[in-house]
Amino acid sequence: MKVINKSNLMAYSLLSLSIASPSAYVAAQESKKAKNDREEMEVIVTVNKRKESLLKVSGSVQVMGENLLQDFKLDDMDAVVDFIPNATFSAAPSGTPVLAIRGIGTRAGGAMLEQDVGLFIDGVWAGRNNQMQAGLMDIEAIEVLKGTQATLYGRNALVGVVSVTTKKPEGELEGNVKAGYEFENSSTSIEGGLSLPITDDFSVRIAGMHEEIGGWVKNEGVGRDEAENTNDSIRLTGVYYTDAEWIVTGKVQVTEQEQIGNSAVRLLEGTFTEYDGTDSYTPAAEPAAALLGYSENAFGVDINAPVILNSDIGSQRDFVDTSLQLDIPMGEHTLTAISGFNQMDYQSAFDPSILGGPRVVSWYDEDYEQFSQELRLTSPSGENFDYIVGLFYVQQTIDRLTFQYLNDDKRFWYGEQDMDAISAFASGTYRLNDDTRLIAGLRYTQENKDADIIVLGSNEDPDEFAQASDSVDENTLDGSLTLEWSASDALLLYAGVATGSKRPGLASGNPVNNADFVNSTSLFIPTEEIVTIEAGFKYQLENGYINSSIFDMDISDFQNAGFSNGNIVISSFDVKSRGIEIDSFYYLTDSITMVTGLGFMDVEDTTNDADVSGAPKFSANMTFTYESEELADDLYMRASVNINHKSSHWLNETSGESNQFNEIDAVTLLNANISLINSAYKVALYTKNLTDEEYADFSFNAPGANNDYYFSVAQGRTIGVEASYFF
Repeated sequence: MKVINKSNLMAYSLLSLSIASPSAYVAAQESKKAKNDREEMEVIVTVNKRKESLLKVSGSVQVMGENLLQDFKLDDMDAVVDFIPNATFSAAPSGTPVLAIRGIGTRAGGAMLEQDVGLFIDGVWAGRNNQMQAGLMDIEAIEVLKGTQATLYGRNALVGVVSVTTKKPEGELEGNVKAGYEFENSSTSIEGGLSLPITDDFSVRIAGMHEEIGGWVKNEGVGRDEAENTNDSIRLTGVYYTDAEWIVTGKVQVTEQEQIGNSAVRLLEGTFTEYDGTDSYTPAAEPAAALLGYSENAFGVDINAPVILNSDIGSQRDFVDTSLQLDIPMGEHTLTAISGFNQMDYQSAFDPSILGGPRVVSWYDEDYEQFSQELRLTSPSGENFDYIVGLFYVQQTIDRLTFQYLNDDKRFWYGEQDMDAISAFASGTYRLNDDTRLIAGLRYTQENKDADIIVLGSNEDPDEFAQASDSVDENTLDGSLTLEWSASDALLLYAGVATGSKRPGLASGNPVNNADFVNSTSLFIPTEEIVTIEAGFKYQLENGYINSSIFDMDISDFQNAGFSNGNIVISSFDVKSRGIEIDSFYYLTDSITMVTGLGFMDVEDTTNDADVSGAPKFSANMTFTYESEELADDLYMRASVNINHKSSHWLNETSGESNQFNEIDAVTLLNANISLINSAYKVALYTKNLTDEEYADFSFNAPGANNDYYFSVAQGRTIGVEASYFF
């Protein structure tokens, strides 16, 4: 039986509470009778692609442990990012997510644009924004890196990286199963994992999840609560230790997600000045064209869109993710090879107008495949000069259809894009003396993209298609330079500069005229580039820590996707983001801990002298946790309360009178959990958004000449119970 002693319980608890901070602090408590009895434990992270103590890593790094993810049911990226100061996450009702760090993130309408925040799952880059929507299952930890990370993480890590590590088999028989029920929306979930030792050298872990999430917006026309979600996932992971001391780790995961309906409403011009809490709607009849479907051949490509009724609104995502990692000792060095292959099929029927004037229904259909290969050589740590050198290759294919039924008409954009890129990178740490270190890195990338598009505009005849082709070849050199000074055993000071780039993005959207796309100078918008200057400190106290960082980020040619009367407009402009992040951990008593995170930022579109969406000027996260003495034989209680605040901010681009109501008021959410735990069982009661705050997390001005607004309604209060069994 797996034994969870009191010391480990406290350590797990504190690790999981460190979400609101760029550094985590984990402590084990052998006895609570005196503070001096505490035994500190290091948190080891791999953000620099080698194992290091988190408190000794410069820059903003946040660690989310298993307990925090479970206590507050952070089972998707939206919920995770909600707990991070200076970060926002939203998803357009069509399903396209937007993750922004320090106010910078690729917008929802830019379906063919790559991301400003890189997502890595077990070291494999996830190249499409929709992969951020995959459920988080059987997770060991999530590491969030803020700031430019181009040297080690490469493409599209301009403002940060989210690194997800799944659980691996430990070489012994152990497992867990968890079942839950949520009362407000009648949601159910079951999740489990089982590790099996096959031989002394080979173990496997099987993990699976099934959840059904009820809706919270009433569709009066169809007679259902939306959006209803069903998520199924299964993962098989194997780890093999060879006689030559190689470690071979293989993984395959299959995920299916279905969403019925959308959690969105439309407010009419003159009836509001902001989202007013409306949580029901009655859609107008479907546009006539949507009742006929569409199937035509354009330039040898079959363009198909199904018949779409109001009851068909929703989406389907299917993912297959495989990876193979080899860790090969070479003397004191380690050679690591990570191969990844990802597939995604995505279809969505989306109602961007809900009402008439004009009546619009959209259909999105995307197929995506990606192969990536990384090779890196890591020197031993603790030498006068530590280094990592490596190569990275990626090949990606995307086929995407954006189709709209518009009253009696139709229009579409279809694109095929092939991309391949190769990078060489190096990062080294040189110790100038016992207390001072210089860290430098460079990454050279050569990339090619080929694209073919076919369009039909709403102003053209039904059979007047147009096509165009384009390609780009880009060579970029990104780098970083950081100076660290250990002023004492407890104080680390650092300052650095880093550059990064995001490759040219393929402009996509809903053409009004064929010439909107085919007559443009290029199908791609320019490379996005960033220069980040950051400085800060990490100071370990007797009973905790306090950390702070200050940053200044200049982005040129930010690749933006905005909405104007329901149409997607792709553009680029310059952005400046500057701010401060402060976080702390502290023992209030021997049994109560407090973790706080504060973020202040000012983000400006300097080209248009406008604010930027997804950039609250102030955000805060505070968590209190109480860990009890032993209540009975092998029985403990843990109670946590979390307060999460974000100031008012824009949900969509802010330039122009048509976007004047896209600002959301400040939102403060209260979350809590109470758990009873022993070595075999856990029973938990949790709540999120306890005060039932009403707010929207996405919006745009709806199609038509009027100034109606389309709001995606955030989930209200949830209250649930979960029961877990460990063995």
